[in-house]
Amino acid sequence: MKFITSIILYFFISLATLHAENHHKVVFDLTSGENNVVEKSLFGIIKNIKSYYSSHQKNIDIAVVISGDSYQYFIKDIKNSPYNNDADIVALQPKLEPKLRELYDKLKVKFYMCSYGMESRDIPKESLYDFIKADKTKSIYLIELQNDGYAYMPIH
Repeated sequence: MKFITSIILYFFISLATLHAENHHKVVFDLTSGENNVVEKSLFGIIKNIKSYYSSHQKNIDIAVVISGDSYQYFIKDIKNSPYNNDADIVALQPKLEPKLRELYDKLKVKFYMCSYGMESRDIPKESLYDFIKADKTKSIYLIELQNDGYAYMPIH
């Protein structure tokens, strides 16, 4: 009986190790408000990372924690936000939505926005895209994600 228990235990440990080797996690700490940094990092790097892991038959979960100067890129109703007078953001916003939707729908990227920063900037939760969670602070999101095994990647 001990022998069979040992074999079963070995099987489950091996299976867990195999899963861990083929499953990766990363959280991007996005604070930049520079259009070129956000576009390259969010759309370029994330797509490249997903493509790399997919081509190596590995899975990767990607999360983005939004804070600092990056709030403006994640507001669907930009005209009813604190950024409504920023001509660059108003012009960029229609181009962002399909790209963000692709990251969320196709690549399964999870988005989390710092609720404290939203409050201090008077950003109503209703103005965000429907796929953005905004019920915790940046610190809480980062602590929870990193404790869940997500590697930390800053985009500042």
